[in-house]
Amino acid sequence: MQELQGKPSLEKGKTHGDVTARLILRLLQVCETPDASEALVLSGQEAAAMMDVGVTDCPIFTDGQQQFSWAAGSRPIVEMFRRMENLNRNVSVQVPSRKYHLRSFEKHKLLEVQQRFLESGNADTDDPWNILDLRNPLPPTVMPKFLAGENCQLLSRIRDAVLSGSSGERTVAAKEKWNEWLDVMDWVLLSEGGHNTSPHMDSHGLSTWITIQEGEFGFGWLSKPTKEERDAWVANPQEFTGGRWRFTVLTPGKTVFFNSGTIHFVFRLRHGQTLALGGHLLQWSGIERWITVVRDQMRSPQITNEDVEWSAPKYVRVVSDLVTNRVKSGRVDEIGGQQVVDRFLALVQEFEKDIKEIKKEAKKEVKPSTKKRKR
Repeated sequence: MQELQGKPSLEKGKTHGDVTARLILRLLQVCETPDASEALVLSGQEAAAMMDVGVTDCPIFTDGQQQFSWAAGSRPIVEMFRRMENLNRNVSVQVPSRKYHLRSFEKHKLLEVQQRFLESGNADTDDPWNILDLRNPLPPTVMPKFLAGENCQLLSRIRDAVLSGSSGERTVAAKEKWNEWLDVMDWVLLSEGGHNTSPHMDSHGLSTWITIQEGEFGFGWLSKPTKEERDAWVANPQEFTGGRWRFTVLTPGKTVFFNSGTIHFVFRLRHGQTLALGGHLLQWSGIERWITVVRDQMRSPQITNEDVEWSAPKYVRVVSDLVTNRVKSGRVDEIGGQQVVDRFLALVQEFEKDIKEIKKEAKKEVKPSTKKRKR
């Protein structure tokens, strides 16, 4: 808060960084640490048991759940770049000094990103970069162990259905299609100190895990919002500060898992770069909550960190088919029972009606995407 209050352009600045900083400061001024009902601090075994049977209405925090280990004595950011190949590829970089009426990100070569991070070390900067959608060069063992249960594998089954269709054989898909799904399942969060991310929901109704590798990572969220609070945030996400905002600071080795539709933000101190590994998943037992969140994101696309208008329908139709197959196989109890299935399928029908209305509106006026992507 002291660092944000000391920004010369905080009140009048019209860049992405200034607009975000003003909102983050207002949120931190009303933020509190969570009580035991608002954040679950669990052992890996306790977290795994909870994830296998249902969904939570608050974040889960664990420690020591990553199987992958960095080389002894190495700095994770340095080792990560060493494991990358072809640094001539382009990546999207959020730059706070970009004017607010423009996209928040611009393209840079990975080589340029590497030089900036490794040559500057942890030096302060007034224009801290945040690297978006950075592909994970590490082994699959980065996923926290407590998320390996069958109930957490719905997103993997969606991927298999999209890539394999009706074939039960080993999938041979185009490289681009595999990479698209790999980047959804896990990714890298790399940022310079002082970069903040305003409140948002992760796209496509996906649940998210983040494990810190280097630096300190401020994580905030809107705790158990009422329907009225949620609607008020959806209507004005850049101004809403009502409800119960909570925060914690994560250090290396700590993991946070938050469910579909969690409204969250990220803040960082100026000194010190941060590196985190993250990924998405869906739970079979969470399909009713998931379809509700996806409908909200389709009707109010400004609340998510990525465009969903053209890809979300594919997700919904695949999940609907997967649920129908489970019902035919007599596995209804694994997804919450027949009442949950009935409500889910009814919401799918409502979603299809939403799509028709959105398509009608799209024909009236077609505009290029200006989505301000966030991580």
